[in-house]
Amino acid sequence: MSGIQPRATRRGTRLDWVKFDFELARDGSIEPTAKALYAAIASFVDVETRRSSNEIGTIANDVSEDVPTRKRLAECIGKSVDTVDRCITSLEQRGLLKVHRRTHPDNPKVYVPSEYELLPYQPQPVVAPAAVVAPPRKRMPISATKRARVLARDGHRCRKCSAIEDLTIDHIKHWSRGGSNADDNLRVLCRSCNSRRSDGSLDGVDA
Repeated sequence: MSGIQPRATRRGTRLDWVKFDFELARDGSIEPTAKALYAAIASFVDVETRRSSNEIGTIANDVSEDVPTRKRLAECIGKSVDTVDRCITSLEQRGLLKVHRRTHPDNPKVYVPSEYELLPYQPQPVVAPAAVVAPPRKRMPISATKRARVLARDGHRCRKCSAIEDLTIDHIKHWSRGGSNADDNLRVLCRSCNSRRSDGSLDGVDA
């Protein structure tokens, strides 16, 4: 059965393998098996020019040893042909490999690789992790006993204007800012003074 002999090519300058290994290791976007496949494909490119012959040929029987068939690539990395296919997809998605395909001579519905074009390494963009926003604290109600105790301590009067009506219990350090329901963080304010305070400080009461 005849078939297309795939070839391996590399555009541009000769590859610095030490730098390539270092950058991929730092990047972390390519698994070791896929990196091994990239190196295996590169081994079929002419050592001096990093390009193989421009001729794509077909043969009737055995394929010569310098042709990177899927089976031969699997032998190079010690994995299955299915693993080679998976790693090829990974390298394509990462932008390190472009596979040129042609229809099979014996089956026009099947596309087979005719050229493995090795592409230069491009660092992955650094994506800053999304900021983690803490959920708001669940407000704990002030018990009737604690309310009565704080009112008695403050003389049943507003700490700001000395009003004795429409009294509320106020957090000195706001609950939203980490304040607690401890007695020493609570005081008596009338509703009017409490509203004027809002999330700020209260002149004449807060230091």
